Amino acid sequence: MKIPGKNIKTGLVLASLWAAAAVFANGIWLSSTNSLTYLGQQTNFGSGSITNPYYGDFDYIMGNKVPAKTAVNLGAGVFWTKGWAGQSGVSAIPAGVTLQGDGEGLTTVRRATNYAGYAQRLYNTLFSGSSNITVCNLTVDNNAFDYVAHGWTNALLGVSLLGSGNTLEHVTDLNGFGYAYGSGPEGFQLSVGGNGQSGNKVIGCTVSNFLGHYGDGIAAVGDCLVEGNHVFFPPQPAGVPGYHLFGINVVGSSRGSLLIGNYVYGGTDGFHNDTGGDTNLVIANNVFENICQGVYLSGDERPYNSVTISHNLMTQETNYTVYHAQMFLIDIGTTQAGQTNQTIVVDGNIIRYYKDVPFTSDGSQGAIYVYGGPNQLNENISIINNQIDARMPVEFTGPISNLYASGNIPLNGTNFAVANGHPGLTNVAGSQAGSQQ
Repeated sequence: MKIPGKNIKTGLVLASLWAAAAVFANGIWLSSTNSLTYLGQQTNFGSGSITNPYYGDFDYIMGNKVPAKTAVNLGAGVFWTKGWAGQSGVSAIPAGVTLQGDGEGLTTVRRATNYAGYAQRLYNTLFSGSSNITVCNLTVDNNAFDYVAHGWTNALLGVSLLGSGNTLEHVTDLNGFGYAYGSGPEGFQLSVGGNGQSGNKVIGCTVSNFLGHYGDGIAAVGDCLVEGNHVFFPPQPAGVPGYHLFGINVVGSSRGSLLIGNYVYGGTDGFHNDTGGDTNLVIANNVFENICQGVYLSGDERPYNSVTISHNLMTQETNYTVYHAQMFLIDIGTTQAGQTNQTIVVDGNIIRYYKDVPFTSDGSQGAIYVYGGPNQLNENISIINNQIDARMPVEFTGPISNLYASGNIPLNGTNFAVANGHPGLTNVAGSQAGSQQ
């Protein structure tokens, strides 16, 4: 039957679009109801609306019901996932998606360990190689307890968003894993970016209860903002080889990266970079507490240019009964022939031992270490207005051009400690050249 002036087919299409618009006006809604029961079943129920949310197999829903550029609202409870390891049945988060929970204490995405075909792999609890993704207001539980129990050597990663314009905000990451340096992959927990990527942010996140000895709390590649985060690692135990636990690791910045207002407790390094170098990097107003090294710029691959380390509080652990390696709260180094670090400013920091305990360094633990080898150079290095525990050596090795030190104040003493015969910030010898006051 034809209704005059009415196109039935067009009307049905429009009705379908209006229905979809009603569902997606505030995004797609998911419930955690029976999430573990339906894991791997490739089923879903509900319509995805706020009053009738999707529920069922979380991995299937994310891979088949979530288009790009959609807000996905996760309700309270636990959403179980197999975790992304490149295997079938688990999809990456599509480009432009916002995945948001009801709060870090209410919504959890947890990696499962009890399904057919499960075996140790390098898993990401949440993953995407796309751009313009936001994950916020939820907890990610990497559930590494079986890896610890079995002595497995692979790694469990938290959230990895490897494109540009991605944001992690108010995400708590728990129970990650990286076995040990040299025995398995690095356990990156909250990761953003990649080579040449930019515009990524990690804001107000927390990493804790990491269960291995090799991992990073926050890892960013390319230009980024890392602000107001908390990373908690166990302190380095006494009398054993050093762990490789890095609070924040930013590499490959070029146009600019900001690391501001973060708190790192325990582990090896507060800030760590041994790959890719950094240009236009600011590390300011952070607290690195009870750590081996505060800011570690080791120069393993590429140089550092225009780096500012300003107004941070760094406190070094003192529980090593026998020292096995050098530990300085600020390390600036070159290791490759022809490499030059340029224009690095160390300004207004407080550098001391954890809880200011009575302690005497054996000369391998100290405040600042600037170093290089043949055909390498550290150029335009400024160390100004810092407060440094007088018991901590400040050491310079290798060629330095235009070294300037001024206004530094010794704490717990009247003179800076002596390292290898060179008094800290009052006199340097050998191949160094510069102005010191």
